[in-house]
Amino acid sequence: MFRDSAVRVIGRYGSLVVVMGFILLPGLWLLVSSLKTNQTIFSSTPSWLVEEGTLDHYAWALGGRGLDMTRLMGNTLIVCVLTAAITAFFACLAGYGLARYQGKGARVAIIGLLIAQMVQGPMIMLPWYQIAMNLQLLDTRTILVLIYQTMTLPAAVWLMSGFFKNVPTELEDAAQMDGAGRLRTLTSVILPLTKPGLVAVGLYAFILAWNDYQYALIMTNSSSTRTVQIGIAQVMESMGAQNWGGILAAGVLAVVPVVVLFALAQRYLIQGLTAGAVKN
Repeated sequence: MFRDSAVRVIGRYGSLVVVMGFILLPGLWLLVSSLKTNQTIFSSTPSWLVEEGTLDHYAWALGGRGLDMTRLMGNTLIVCVLTAAITAFFACLAGYGLARYQGKGARVAIIGLLIAQMVQGPMIMLPWYQIAMNLQLLDTRTILVLIYQTMTLPAAVWLMSGFFKNVPTELEDAAQMDGAGRLRTLTSVILPLTKPGLVAVGLYAFILAWNDYQYALIMTNSSSTRTVQIGIAQVMESMGAQNWGGILAAGVLAVVPVVVLFALAQRYLIQGLTAGAVKN
């Protein structure tokens, strides 16, 4: 029995190590290669060691000589922060309503959210482009924020609804007996208990908006609105293999905000996703 359990544990952790290797090795190779010179990157014997390290690629990416990552990341951060904040706000209100007011309407709304979550991506790209032209919102950050709302709100509302259902209604009854109104009860009693859910929803919206490529490609075409993914892709197309080190450094910089956010909010994200997905 002891031998069987030991083999099971070794097999479990061995599988985790293999999976983590597949996940982490590309990112590690990206980081290591961004610190090498272009000659070393294309050497016939690839190496994980940085023998001739350089930060010139990062200076090139941040300095605006070939790729102005500062402007690109600024544009992307504005869009993603607005998307996360608006998504969390409306998901909180709609999720609370669906959790507390049960009936046929609530069930229909949940089904509608699931259907809306399935109708995404290229299926609605042409209608969004037509809307952007009619409202003169092409090549603006506003249209990106609006689009990302439709992509993130269905899942966000569903998660927050499940999270609110786990909050006892007795707490609201006690607050209302003390004279608190519905809005005061929500902001002072319920929201502090659902902070992990709000963080999870905001982080989910931020990451989805940050990783988007297709809508940013179609809806923006100027440097003042272009996002980091589009900027890197356009430099790759225009420069080819002239400065792969700089492009790799830009890739590292593009990943850093998401990694830092996930590291800081990992505990809230796991709590929010698990609690919001469970219905008592």
